[in-house]
Amino acid sequence: MARNSKLDKLNKYSIPNLYYIILGCTIMGYVMCFLTPQIYERLILNPYKVVVENEYWRLFTWIFTIPFSLGFLTLLFLPISLYFYYSIGRRMEMYWGRFIYNLYVLGGMLLTDIFVLLGAFYRYCWSPHADIYKSYDLMLGGGFAAYNTTKLMYMSIFLAFAIIGGENMIYIYFVIPIKMKWLAYFDMVLLAYLFLTGDFFTRIVIFSSVFNYLIYVLIVKLGKMPGPSTLKRRREFERAKKGKTKKHSRKNKDVEYNADGTIKFPKDSKIIPPGYGNPSGVSIHKCAVCGKTENDDPDLEFRFCSKCNGNYEYCSEHLYTHTHISE
Repeated sequence: MARNSKLDKLNKYSIPNLYYIILGCTIMGYVMCFLTPQIYERLILNPYKVVVENEYWRLFTWIFTIPFSLGFLTLLFLPISLYFYYSIGRRMEMYWGRFIYNLYVLGGMLLTDIFVLLGAFYRYCWSPHADIYKSYDLMLGGGFAAYNTTKLMYMSIFLAFAIIGGENMIYIYFVIPIKMKWLAYFDMVLLAYLFLTGDFFTRIVIFSSVFNYLIYVLIVKLGKMPGPSTLKRRREFERAKKGKTKKHSRKNKDVEYNADGTIKFPKDSKIIPPGYGNPSGVSIHKCAVCGKTENDDPDLEFRFCSKCNGNYEYCSEHLYTHTHISE
């Protein structure tokens, strides 16, 4: 999908195909959990061991934590689950652009580390009952956050995708049809239940995941990131442009073409191609936002906005990002 957002210029500073890396870490986590559980145990996010025993590498290695416990059914449906999250990650990167997708995922991981670290310092260092918490959590095996951080990360990604593709239909067990937005509502209810019944660190991890999601929702509301309706119009525009390009790319055998692929008109022809009859310097199209014309960039596409009150035309860069004119 062609994109014209200014944020796409930042793609060179982002990680391409980040969803492959996340899924690869998950698969490696399952392998280590099954073959080398001692190594796997030293990778999970354990707030007690991070702060009290200074094992700060856990703030980065928790990405290897398995989102679903080992079991026959888990291993049976694991390929389906991973493919599902792969398709979500791929579509989100396609809709948002690589930089925004990186920012959402990596930013969510960073927020989790920050909130867990602050919570651990408060519990074990700053709280008046720090010694009691240390003794109690040590008996529980180091105060491990009861709910899995990687699973919450996947849920956060799914909730963000539900804003974009909430109307998409999926089939549970390949039989039961359900829209993604209803699964998102179910996840929200589940997160609320886990937050109310979970322990201290479970609540912190859930809060950090939901907080990252709320930041995205706020950005969409403020118009800084394309929302669902904008993305829908963008997809329709790209399909129409792609179809138009294919249609006009077919060469007619009865027509002569120049070296650059344009139609060669005879000198005595009465057919005047669009733009050929304009005086030098006069344009046909002009963007109502930036003022660019087809003379500035021949590759620019121009469209009229059906939601604006008036005869306003926009270039492809501002067609989805401009403020609609109501007067």
